[in-house]
Amino acid sequence: MDEDYLNEVRELFSKNYTLDEIKSILSKKGLLDSDIDMIISSAISNIKDSSIIHHKKQMSLVAYKELLDKIAYGLVSHPFVNILFFLSGASYFLIGLINGLRMIISLFLSSFLKEFSRVQVLSKHFIRNAGIIYGFSFLFMSFAVVLKSPPLYAVAFLVGGIGVVAHGEVYTDFLKKNTKREHSSGLLIWLAKYGILVMIISMLVSGYIIDMFPGDLVSFSLFGHAFSFNIYGYLISFELTALLFIISGLIFSYIKQSDFLKEHTFATYIGKFFVAAKVHKSLFSKKAVLLLTIASLITGLVQVIGNSFYGIFIYNEFKNSYLGGFTNVAVVFAVAATFSLLGPWLTRKLKRHIGVSPMLVFGTLLSAMLPLSLSFNPIFPVIIVASALSIIGSSILGMAHTFFAKSLLSVDERQIYFSFIGFVLVIPLIIFVPLMSYFAQLDLTLLFKIITGVLVLLATPIYFSMVLLFEKHTGEPVFF
Repeated sequence: MDEDYLNEVRELFSKNYTLDEIKSILSKKGLLDSDIDMIISSAISNIKDSSIIHHKKQMSLVAYKELLDKIAYGLVSHPFVNILFFLSGASYFLIGLINGLRMIISLFLSSFLKEFSRVQVLSKHFIRNAGIIYGFSFLFMSFAVVLKSPPLYAVAFLVGGIGVVAHGEVYTDFLKKNTKREHSSGLLIWLAKYGILVMIISMLVSGYIIDMFPGDLVSFSLFGHAFSFNIYGYLISFELTALLFIISGLIFSYIKQSDFLKEHTFATYIGKFFVAAKVHKSLFSKKAVLLLTIASLITGLVQVIGNSFYGIFIYNEFKNSYLGGFTNVAVVFAVAATFSLLGPWLTRKLKRHIGVSPMLVFGTLLSAMLPLSLSFNPIFPVIIVASALSIIGSSILGMAHTFFAKSLLSVDERQIYFSFIGFVLVIPLIIFVPLMSYFAQLDLTLLFKIITGVLVLLATPIYFSMVLLFEKHTGEPVFF
């Protein structure tokens, strides 16, 4: 870090410049926002201003909460949750249906909360309770596996989905309004860049624990009495997850919230939300918005249905070989998660040389590699490579979608689009989720072939149409 910038910031603080004024000065010098935050954070590390000390304490609490959350998310990664759903006795159709229903509920709730938060600041107690509910859902899921009760598992799984949306999106908005990034601790800055590594390690440890304790009977005597019980690794992982989210919620209780006034409730606002949706429905008939919506539907559907069964297929195929059932799955998705860090970097490098159209073809083909390999060449090392390539492809398509949304829509249109896209997708998902789940029940390899075909034959033409639409509007070739 440039010492001259540090000295300049310290001098500006001594002259009573505000943080916003200092950030503006550094920004005019051409520095990135992330670099500005790090410089200011370092410059104020020795300043004894009470306000700054308060904000630094707040950010330290946020850092500890983030660390616990990432460990917990890794312990109960999505593939593990679906494998245990299968082990509870659920059919493939039910697994696909419940995953799709969770997606539908999450999309609707996300749209509602985005609009509700525009008129009402949500209490931190709501966010805390949502996180705690999410944690407790894993306790009930683990009990459902012991009891071999798919209905109980399904209910807990859906409740957990509601909790994670409420906790996740509202929590992010809360941090933007009540904390200052320039006061971030070293731990929080590290987690922002490499927090996925914490989740990867946590996932590998969880997979190993679940395989190590498959339910063997343990007997011992104490004070002349004999005791025996079964040890299940998934109970250890899920109960630890619940504990971490509960502790995380308690830590969050100590983070201060400013300007909370309760003027609206969910019950009184729901009618206004539907009225707003009706008012804005005409936007989704515009060609650009319609193309974006169809692309979101296709990619969202195949990702949710595919991710519901990838882990189950890998578990069943290799549970008696290599590292063991859950550990094998953890390795595959840990490698994929690691390569996800390379997705944005690779996209920026390649697009400079080949443009968007070839990148879309490249990204679509990469995203189809995992279902393709599971369908035709289910060899463990091949699946690991295919999973890594698929995650990079998904990253490319995600960046393309964001680019077209920014390029084809005005600021107001983007705000409406991102607020109501979840609500608009509910009806088509209600139709297509049961259909895809039916194909899963018939044959998982058939489902993976369909997913591959949908990505290659449907997603690619949609993105090409957006390329042509952009070039027609601007008269320029498309580059990110």
